[in-house]
Amino acid sequence: YSDDGYCSNRNVLILCTLVAAAAAWPSFSYQNDASGDSTAKRQQDVNHLLDRIYDHLHYSDLKQISDTFSPEADTSMYTDGGAAAHHLMEELNDHRLLEQHHWFSLFNPRQREEALMLFDVLMHCKSWECFVDNAAFFRERMNEGEFAYALYTAVIHSELGQGIVLPPLYEITPHMFTNSEIIHKAYTAKMTQTPGKFEMKFTGTKKNKEQRVAYFGEDIGLNIHHVTWHMDFPFWWKDSYGYHLDRKGELFFWAHHQLTVRFDAERLSNWLDPVDELHWESIIHEGFAPHTSYKYGGEFPARPDNVHFEDVDGVAHVRDMIIIESRIRDAIAHGYVTDRDGHHINIRNDHGIDILGDIIESSVYSPNAQYYGALHNTAHIMLGRQGDPHGKFNMPPGVMEHFETATRDPSFFRLHKYMDNIFKEHKDSLPPYTKSDIEFTDVAVEKVEIIGQLRTFFDEFEFSLGNAVDKSDNVQDVAITSYVHRLNHEEFTYNIQVKNNNENGVLATVRIFLCPSQDSNGIHIH
Repeated sequence: YSDDGYCSNRNVLILCTLVAAAAAWPSFSYQNDASGDSTAKRQQDVNHLLDRIYDHLHYSDLKQISDTFSPEADTSMYTDGGAAAHHLMEELNDHRLLEQHHWFSLFNPRQREEALMLFDVLMHCKSWECFVDNAAFFRERMNEGEFAYALYTAVIHSELGQGIVLPPLYEITPHMFTNSEIIHKAYTAKMTQTPGKFEMKFTGTKKNKEQRVAYFGEDIGLNIHHVTWHMDFPFWWKDSYGYHLDRKGELFFWAHHQLTVRFDAERLSNWLDPVDELHWESIIHEGFAPHTSYKYGGEFPARPDNVHFEDVDGVAHVRDMIIIESRIRDAIAHGYVTDRDGHHINIRNDHGIDILGDIIESSVYSPNAQYYGALHNTAHIMLGRQGDPHGKFNMPPGVMEHFETATRDPSFFRLHKYMDNIFKEHKDSLPPYTKSDIEFTDVAVEKVEIIGQLRTFFDEFEFSLGNAVDKSDNVQDVAITSYVHRLNHEEFTYNIQVKNNNENGVLATVRIFLCPSQDSNGIHIH
């Protein structure tokens, strides 16, 4: 992720390795889809569908489609004969769908089910015309959050979406990324017809030591990376949607491992110790006040310092989480998991980490979700609800119950250090790599040097708040933006000398690792 500008301020150790590449990346040409619609036309349709997501459609062509289209009039336009469209229309006509102007959380089972109903319809569309017609129709009739999630994931995973660049979510649903104070200023600017550019600051004060690394957890680029990864590799994915997500469980481990160790690197660079793992029977030391509001639903709940985990009504008991963890650790100790039919699946091999990731998350790929539970997903809800675990105050979901906002809470990294240590327990049970496993025969890195220095600074990043305020025909739009300080770096260049003693050229991948050279006390790490 170095291209995103993340680099610690203090000295780093650079490691360079070469690995044989399994295959070259395929090349694609995205000029037209099967129905002949150009990429530019499809891009415009998606942009218009997402514009002012909490308001009615303002584009005449899409508005006309929404008023006249019938999802069930011609079932030949679907690959499933219209079954998914029929199911969603039944739910709509029976008034069983979530109302508009209400918060949406992917961790809410019913809300997720409804979003996936629309996703299923879009995935079964044969042409872009079918896709955009259904999107326009249901945009006006479904909850805005459910619609946006279904559209984003369908564009990502459908062949019809190839070549489309999805707008950044922080400009589509800015409330999820922007402090309440900035939203209020945006409304004032709109009502007084005064263009504004407002500075968004990180939550907390210098009295909180975690404030030193708030620039990382609250970085909107990191927030977007996290939610997009979970859209690329969703835990609810079924192969019946069209293809298999290869190594999804392993990538779940890898992506969150990278986030955790990167957070530790930032902590060491700011004179903080690596983050400690949380545990169900221990105190949650770090509280968090999000200073963020839903578009509809009120403030995100805060969590005070030094609270014990409580059972969450309708979700799980603390003892349930301990039992699920013990079952997973038992599987690691035994070297196998037990599937739903009672058969043993060996995990002491190259594929074991993939199976373990599917179990811990857990995803639809889990071989036995009933027994091993969903440790990661349930833990997110448990942490998110600790401000109102029994629903006494009818609070909306916490930041941990949205992938867009989860990394803002320092306990996100404590949770994933806990998950990471479970994965490490499995890794430690495997035999060490041999020389033949990792060597690149007759190819060697002879020298690595850096031209320039690794110098970092905070840059101003500006983004639009146009979708943060309501639109009215009686009030003109004005330019409203916010800017936030983000870590950036001066340009530098790697110069890597590689010697190939093979007679022919070979395909290779260069992996570059950055890690701290000193601990939080300034002592060199050996």
